[in-house]
Amino acid sequence: MLDKKSAAALIEKVTAMTKNYAQARVISTQAGSTRFAKSEISQNVSVTDTTLTLTVYNGKKEATASTNVLTDAGLAQLAADADALLAHVPEGEYEAFPYPQACGNAPTGEDSQSVATCDQLKNSQPPNDLRQKFSTAERAALLKAGVAQAESGYSASGALVLNEQAVALGDNRGAFNYAAYNDVAFNTVVTSDCGADGAAEACSYTAAPDIVALFARAQQTAKAARNPVEAELGAHTVVLSPVAFGDLMYFLSMTLNAKAIDDGYSFAAGKLGQRVFGANLTVHDDATHPDLRPLPFDFEGNPRRPLTLIENGVIRNVLYDNRRAQKHGVTPTGHAAPGFGGMMGAFAANLIVDAGSQSLAEIIASTPRGIYINEFHYTNFVNPRKLQITGLTRNGAFRIQDGKLGAPISTVRFTESLLDAFNNITAISSDHEKVSGMGVTLMPGVRIEGFHFTSKA
Repeated sequence: MLDKKSAAALIEKVTAMTKNYAQARVISTQAGSTRFAKSEISQNVSVTDTTLTLTVYNGKKEATASTNVLTDAGLAQLAADADALLAHVPEGEYEAFPYPQACGNAPTGEDSQSVATCDQLKNSQPPNDLRQKFSTAERAALLKAGVAQAESGYSASGALVLNEQAVALGDNRGAFNYAAYNDVAFNTVVTSDCGADGAAEACSYTAAPDIVALFARAQQTAKAARNPVEAELGAHTVVLSPVAFGDLMYFLSMTLNAKAIDDGYSFAAGKLGQRVFGANLTVHDDATHPDLRPLPFDFEGNPRRPLTLIENGVIRNVLYDNRRAQKHGVTPTGHAAPGFGGMMGAFAANLIVDAGSQSLAEIIASTPRGIYINEFHYTNFVNPRKLQITGLTRNGAFRIQDGKLGAPISTVRFTESLLDAFNNITAISSDHEKVSGMGVTLMPGVRIEGFHFTSKA
């Protein structure tokens, strides 16, 4: 993984190889992945890779090329390829957006950082010992201890991954940004010989997840999921785990950006400042939170700033990258997604949903009748303008009877408008879990009334 000095030198060298205005992005990764199947380690892989992406500009023309060949010859070829492409592409709608000088760390030395960026980097990169706790040997030992809990007739599969990543952005006008962080991700599915499944997952940039406890949770769920009964179709009271709720929130976040609104597929069009969800739902995006990804700038070099998206059910803000910010005459929010060209628009990768007052266990205990859902699977849009989505239950769904989990139910499809579902949230848990997606989010569990099961899988 490239350190800051090496990344700065690489960007300075490659952007000097073109006479055009040039921006470079470096993503350098060192990943150790230990996969397991049938309760045995099946693969251990270590991958080190650095990808350099160069975009050159001439007026409203731009061209992009990438490489992971970082020799002098490789860099020269990259610059030549980008310049050659630039000569043939048509003009676009926008000229280049230079990286903000104040957001970057100039390559000439540590002291040239802006004060704001220094503070963000210090606050967002707390020291952690993930590298030591999840070395190759430690990953193997943790998985061995975890799968040892599997009872006869059950087997576990999944992966435990340590990822070390550095992201650097710079141009040939002296702007430079750099951040580095570690994270660990774990997932497992425990399957019984009769096909019943239970799952657990965790991800963290700071504290080490309890891998053995997660195995135990998945084993317990799989054991309880044997001999499922069919669920009745129609409207149900459901209690969603943080993982299941996070799956739904992903679709909300995909459409809360200016590009989605301009392109006509967002539910939020014309509704800024209006209440569209229940008054108990508040959603933020906050890259400065110590439990979320410590990347203080977006992929256009703009500083990420905390933003309230939904406040007590009211749409307060939407996300802007450079292109949409210029079009609407506003300041970018610092949420540009990876990749040049603005194809996705801005994206919220550090979502936090405000907690409620009851624990998830207390929410279940206060539910006379309903269904608890551990995970969703194969979730997709039906109609993004109505926030209507569909998907399947997976890896543990159970009836709730008199406040207790009862019989498991077989896989069932739901089709639901989140405009309705998020107006029918009657409880939000006080406990958050870190849920992986495009980044890591902090999600509570929730209870939703009138959630529709539409067909049997």
